[in-house]
Amino acid sequence: MKQISKIAHIVLIAACVHVLTFLNIAVAQDITQLGGELSLPLGENQPFRDALQVPAPFLSQDNRDKQTAGFGAFHTPVNRAGGIGPFFNNNSCAGCHFENGKGVARVPFKNKRRQHTMLVKISMVALDVNGLPMLDEHGVPINVSEDGTPINVPAVGKFPEIGEQLQEQALGRKRRRFNVRLRWNRVRGTYPDGTAYRLRKPKLRYRIRGLRRNHTAPSLRMTPGLVGMGLLEAIPESAILALSDPEDSNNDGISGRPQYIPDVRTNTLALGRFGFRASHPTLEQQSAAAAFFDMGLTNDLFNPDNEAPEISSLKLEFLTAYQEMASTPVARDQNNPEVIAGKNLFQAIGCNDCHVMTFVTESDNPALDNQTIHPFTDLLLHDMGEGLADTRSEFSASGREWRTTPLWGLGHLEHVTSRRIQYLHDGRAQTVEQAILWHGGEAENSKQKFMHLSKAERDQLITFLRSL
Repeated sequence: MKQISKIAHIVLIAACVHVLTFLNIAVAQDITQLGGELSLPLGENQPFRDALQVPAPFLSQDNRDKQTAGFGAFHTPVNRAGGIGPFFNNNSCAGCHFENGKGVARVPFKNKRRQHTMLVKISMVALDVNGLPMLDEHGVPINVSEDGTPINVPAVGKFPEIGEQLQEQALGRKRRRFNVRLRWNRVRGTYPDGTAYRLRKPKLRYRIRGLRRNHTAPSLRMTPGLVGMGLLEAIPESAILALSDPEDSNNDGISGRPQYIPDVRTNTLALGRFGFRASHPTLEQQSAAAAFFDMGLTNDLFNPDNEAPEISSLKLEFLTAYQEMASTPVARDQNNPEVIAGKNLFQAIGCNDCHVMTFVTESDNPALDNQTIHPFTDLLLHDMGEGLADTRSEFSASGREWRTTPLWGLGHLEHVTSRRIQYLHDGRAQTVEQAILWHGGEAENSKQKFMHLSKAERDQLITFLRSL
C-alpha cells in the first residue's frame, strides 16, 4: 500500500509540474503579433485606426488592390440612385463601423434623419390556434421556424413585412411602423473587499403597429468592431470543434457548442462564426446580410425578389476583401510587469477557457494561411446566464447563448471613436470591468474569481486586456 501511495504521489507531482509548465509556456508566449504577419506595427506618428483599416503587410499586389477597392465601397455613402432602402438603418458600412470600430449605445429612434449605430433585431413569436404565444420547454416564447430560422414580422395593412431588424429610416414619407425607446436601469453591487460598483441594464420599450408586444421577440444590438475578420474565417473548423464540450464531460462548467446555420451561397449547413450569436458562416455572407438588412441593398445572397442586385458581385467581393485582408493591431507593452501579471491572472481564473488565446490558421489564400494568431475566442456558443439573456433565438442559439467575443484589438477600439466606447452585445458595459461583472452562466465561476481578486490584481487583469 505504501508503494502504491508513493507511486500515486509521484504521479500527482508529475501532473502538477506538467500543468504548471503548460501555464508558464502559455503565459510566456509572445502574443504581440495578434494577427501573425497581418499585424501592423504602429509608429510614432501612425494613428491607431490604421491598424484596423489599411491593407495588411506582405499582401500580393492583387490582394492589396482588392482591399483598397473595398475601402472605398465600405466608406462611401449610398444614395437613392445607388439602391438604398426603401427602409434602412444607415447609408454606409462605415456609418455604423466608424473607422472599423464599435458603435455607441443610443437608440432614440425619434430623429428620422439621425443615423444610429445600434439596432433592434426582431422576430415574430409563433402563435397557437387561439392567437396565444407558443412556449418552449423552458417557458420562453418560440420565435423560430422548424429549421431554426427566426420568424419575420408579417405585413399588416399598408405596412410591409419587417425583416430581421427594425429599420428606422425610410425614403420619402413612408410611415414608420414602430416606436422605440431605450432607458437604463442602475444595478449596484459590492466586491468582497468592500469596493462598490455600479452597472446599468437596458430597458427597451417599443411598439409595433398592428401587433401586441408579447407577439414579438426583440434583441438589442450594438455595432461590433471589425478586427481580423479574415483570420477568424481561417481558423480550422476542427480546431473549433475540439474545444466544444456540449455535455461538459470534463465537469469544468464550460460547455461551449458550435452553431450550424444555413450557408446561403452553398445551400448547406455550415459552422457559424460571425455575429453575436454566430449566425453567419462566412465573411461574405455576413457582409451581404449587413448590406441587405442595414441598408436595404439586394445582392447575390440576399435578393428575395430575384431582381437585378443593387450591389454587384464585384463590389461584394471587394467589401469582403476589405475586411478579410485588413491589418490587425499589435498587442502593446507585453514586457510591462503589470501586463504580464494581468496575463497570468487572465489564465489563472479561467478567462482563457472561452477566450482562447492562440490558433494556427488554414486558408486557400496564402496571405491568411499558416498564421499563428491570438484572437481570444473559441467562436462557440456559451450560456452566459439570465443577466445577459433576451427572448430572441437564432437558429439553435437560445436567448441565453452568445458566441465568445474576440478580444483582440480591445485596447485599440477605444481610440477610433469620438464617443465613449461601450461593451457587450447591447452596449450596457461602459468599461471593461463592467463587462466582466455582467458575465454569468458558464462564466460565473471566472467572474467570482475575478471579484475575489484584490483591487491591484483586478487592475492588472484589466491593464492586460487593454493592451490587446
